[in-house]
Amino acid sequence: MAKTEKASKTAKVLSLFDAYASDQLPKDQGYIVSSFINGNTGYSIYEVISYSGVKAIYPDGSGLTFQSQGKKLHALIEPASYPNKGIEPYLRNNVEQIPLRFKEVSKLITRNQSTVYWAKKPIESLSSFTVARPKGFNVSFVFYDLPDLYDTLTKFFEQSFTKDAGLPLADAKKSAQEISSVIKSTMSFRNDYQD
Repeated sequence: MAKTEKASKTAKVLSLFDAYASDQLPKDQGYIVSSFINGNTGYSIYEVISYSGVKAIYPDGSGLTFQSQGKKLHALIEPASYPNKGIEPYLRNNVEQIPLRFKEVSKLITRNQSTVYWAKKPIESLSSFTVARPKGFNVSFVFYDLPDLYDTLTKFFEQSFTKDAGLPLADAKKSAQEISSVIKSTMSFRNDYQD
């Protein structure tokens, strides 16, 4: 698992549910990164949500609901042995599905023949979104809007891609940089969320 990094006084990253319990969730703007990893196969899904202008945050069943606009970006890692490579990501079974078609994703085939897919652009969430409480190998972190935010995101992806999904380091670095670049260019906090 990728470790939480902390600065001396200000946290860069916290577990989402710990941050909520200790009233440390940013209300103005933040990024939530959740990973859903199959510990047996390495098949991995990542969901990145940027949000701003939160009206309310409350527990909802087995997750947290944010009354806020947000943008979601998905990434997916298929191990070389994945049997359903030809099936569109949005048509796969529930635990292997992301809401995208092949034409909506960028792709990198790694040295160990795993395939990394990531959305070319985020999906808008206009009124609210819910983040499920992680189970097993899954994690949900909140990333704070600090000057080194995109470097911190890149390091998180790089570590998770190598340790959790088994990608070769060079490919993990390249795909982490590509995904962070899309996040920075399409999900940053400009005036998108202002009323």
